[in-house]
Amino acid sequence: MIEITSGYELTTSITNIFILIFSIFGYVEIKDKRWNFFFLCMILDSFIGTIVHGIVMSEQVYNLLWVFLAICFTMTINTLLGIYLNLKIRHIVYLSIIITFLIFIEMLFEIDFIFTFSMYVLLVLIVCLYKIIKSSIIDNIWFLMGFLFEIIGGIFMLSKIKMSIINHNGIYHIFTVIALLCFYIGVNKNDYKSSRSINRKRR
Repeated sequence: MIEITSGYELTTSITNIFILIFSIFGYVEIKDKRWNFFFLCMILDSFIGTIVHGIVMSEQVYNLLWVFLAICFTMTINTLLGIYLNLKIRHIVYLSIIITFLIFIEMLFEIDFIFTFSMYVLLVLIVCLYKIIKSSIIDNIWFLMGFLFEIIGGIFMLSKIKMSIINHNGIYHIFTVIALLCFYIGVNKNDYKSSRSINRKRR
């Protein structure tokens, strides 16, 4: 018999379901190879996150799922970095393996890996923002908004804030859904511009 969690864990699981639904939609609809891979990583993240926060389980299974979640989330954030640094997917995988290995080392030595990983995520977001601003803010306004929403959500997550039915994790997930929407719109707009440009050249 499956036992469902309650309180903040349950609301965090529910917000993960919203991310999962939109990630599946983005994966199916987006044709760009690297953005498609990003949404695939988000599907894995949110699916594991839904289980971890939503179902009562033994400590061993819980810890194992958190390991998989850490690997998937590392892949996700590095995919964003790969998109803006024009990395191939295999290079994104290699980088993710290195970062995950460093996280495990920190865990073994009981170092606060959550803080250091959060700083790494923030660094990746800043690099992506820099690349957007350097290229053209007007052409990438939706991507810019997406990254800004992710940063705001990350600040809420680090703040450890708690409300009546939702805590910092759930709030972060809400901002993530908004960020995903911005990324989806941005990719579609760029694809539309590219197709129009190709059609003009053919004429």
